[in-house]
Amino acid sequence: MAWTTLTTTTFTTTWSRSLVSSCRGSNASRHSIGVGGGGSSFCSSIRSNDVIAQRRGGGRIASLSSTGPLLQQRQYCSSSLLRQVAIPSSGSEFNNDVELETKTSVARTMGDLLVGHYKNYNDYLPLAQDMMTYINNSPDPYHAVSNAIFHLQNAGFAEWKEDDGNSQVVLVPGGKYYFTKNKSALVAFAIGSKYNNNSSSGGGGFKIIGTHTDSPNLKVKPRSKRTTLTPTSGGGGGGGLTSSSGGGMIQLAVECYGGGLWHTWFDRDLGLSGRVFIRQDNTDEKMIIRQKLVKISRPILRIPNLAIHLQTPKEREAFDINKEDHLVPIIASAVIKSLIGSAATSASSGVGSSNINDDEWKKHQEPLLLQLLATELNVDTSNIVDFELNLFDVQSASLGGVHSEFIHSSRLDNLASCFLAYRALIDHVVVAVDDDYDNSGGGGGRSSAVGLDNDTDISLIAMFDHEEVGSTSATGAGSPIIGEAVRRISQALLQSSSSSSTTTGGGNDGNIFNNGSSMYDKMIKRSFCLSVDMAHAVHPNYVSKHEKGHGPIMNGGMVIKRNSNQRYATNGVTGLLMRELARVAKLPPIQEFVVRNDCGCGSTIGPIISANTGIRTIDMGAPQLSMHSIRETMGVKDLTDGLVLFTAFFRDFTGIDESIES
Repeated sequence: MAWTTLTTTTFTTTWSRSLVSSCRGSNASRHSIGVGGGGSSFCSSIRSNDVIAQRRGGGRIASLSSTGPLLQQRQYCSSSLLRQVAIPSSGSEFNNDVELETKTSVARTMGDLLVGHYKNYNDYLPLAQDMMTYINNSPDPYHAVSNAIFHLQNAGFAEWKEDDGNSQVVLVPGGKYYFTKNKSALVAFAIGSKYNNNSSSGGGGFKIIGTHTDSPNLKVKPRSKRTTLTPTSGGGGGGGLTSSSGGGMIQLAVECYGGGLWHTWFDRDLGLSGRVFIRQDNTDEKMIIRQKLVKISRPILRIPNLAIHLQTPKEREAFDINKEDHLVPIIASAVIKSLIGSAATSASSGVGSSNINDDEWKKHQEPLLLQLLATELNVDTSNIVDFELNLFDVQSASLGGVHSEFIHSSRLDNLASCFLAYRALIDHVVVAVDDDYDNSGGGGGRSSAVGLDNDTDISLIAMFDHEEVGSTSATGAGSPIIGEAVRRISQALLQSSSSSSTTTGGGNDGNIFNNGSSMYDKMIKRSFCLSVDMAHAVHPNYVSKHEKGHGPIMNGGMVIKRNSNQRYATNGVTGLLMRELARVAKLPPIQEFVVRNDCGCGSTIGPIISANTGIRTIDMGAPQLSMHSIRETMGVKDLTDGLVLFTAFFRDFTGIDESIES
């Protein structure tokens, strides 16, 4: 077991890639807090001469150093580990909640840390490492949704399926639920304990954080075997498709997804991930097709650059890429395949199948790919009937910079926002974990959800697919997902309330659209959506590409994105609301981004959601460099700022919204 120790003047942080199974609150002089997930963990040991704040009865731990806070902490179980969530705290709440055991004087506040008085970036590393683990484990939308669900289930969220009209899952105030679409889009929500849709005011609204799960990448084509069109002998003008092994190499047919910086995909170690459809027989002699996720993190694919000696000066200067011809990955050597691949070829050829459609489909698939998938999933190649696969860089996310102030990773756009969204929702509802909480991953045990006790609204996150290609799909932001979620949730709560009021002679008929839809209209008026997508930080080598007065910097905090031509949904009121939230949360002033007049402006899901639902929306995100590269960069501190802001949104938005004249 390898250990690395980083020592500062006030505390020692020890990291380990092993399960920390004993990180629970204790009364010992040294306290351990286990953090991490998805197979990695980190254990922070606070010296006994530091300020240690521990809640009586176990569960919640707050740790501060003698010169500044490490961060107030909340513990909850996830990924078979105790986890760490950074939260803002006021002095009164902190003093009422914990018993101080200290040998030092007054410590700084959380606000001091967040405005930059505390210079040690080690304070921000646990959250950054947690996000890096999530991104490493989520190379495609299916894994991104699956991994988010894992954490939500451990926090007590129950699945509420789309066809649950007669489900045993009943929505109630104080409840926590989620549902998915196509396994690549996710909606999770928590209902405030004081939610009341019987009130004359029309009930609570929806506090929404919207993100997207997809990133630009190369996807395997439906027919994965790389083929070329060759003329028939004799020059008769006809032609046919033949298998291609150009240069003695076996290649896969791939398609560009989204607007990637494709030159960054050259000379990278590439893996393969996605979902595979498996036909299986069950005990009733009926066939069923199951979906299985696959993630091959070995460098099985590569797109090599052309050697400089084989390029003309003009080609070197332009680096012009033909996406159809030049972005074709190598999967194997044709020579090696000829020596050892005969068994694999025959095993995956589909010959002997009882279904001619299967034979036809397999005829167009690369046999080595099918054999690889069968081995990874422990199935027979004859049972593989389809797949949706994409390539990804197998290099893990890493910390960079002298002070570890940067995160270098694939898919920061927009998995960093997805991570912050589900962590903020969990932080909003889970305060502590009982000692008998089941952290085995099954979602059992008991959790304390007092974060919902004073909430009158519904806190919701939506992770959409297909933003990078326009959001116009059944799982994109242009779909009815948000509108249907608002209606289904509100209707289910109204029906539940109607059933309860029937026994007491109460007063609604369980239909939200009665009375001229007034209840629904009031609910929409109360609702608000944060459209969270990464923002462009000022590039130090291309400063002239940025508008001089609106240049966000990394580690400078979250960014509001504005465009008067409505490429972003932000307006004066929505921007003001977010700045007020940052002020209340004692965060640095939120940064602003506006594109130059002589430069085109991108867009995201904000205008789509706002136009489709009528819900007030703001576009914002964390600043980053190298957007749409295979390897992107963001600031470590911006993660903590984002989490604090989003938890403040779920906690404080309604009060701030009511203070602004409509």
